[in-house]
Amino acid sequence: MSVGLRAKVSPVLTGLTEWIEGVVIKIRTNPFMGEEIAVQDKSGRIFFGEACYFQPA
Repeated sequence: MSVGLRAKVSPVLTGLTEWIEGVVIKIRTNPFMGEEIAVQDKSGRIFFGEACYFQPA
């Protein structure tokens, strides 16, 4: 996964009922959690967390 690509965010992370699709806006390495990804959806909401909660769209 890389910045600018589309990705889906798990409902486990968002607290919503379905997967949310958006664009990856940032990827960073968190020394405690590993790779951390931030995705912005078409409504402007930003979701971020561990890479295991994201999949390519």
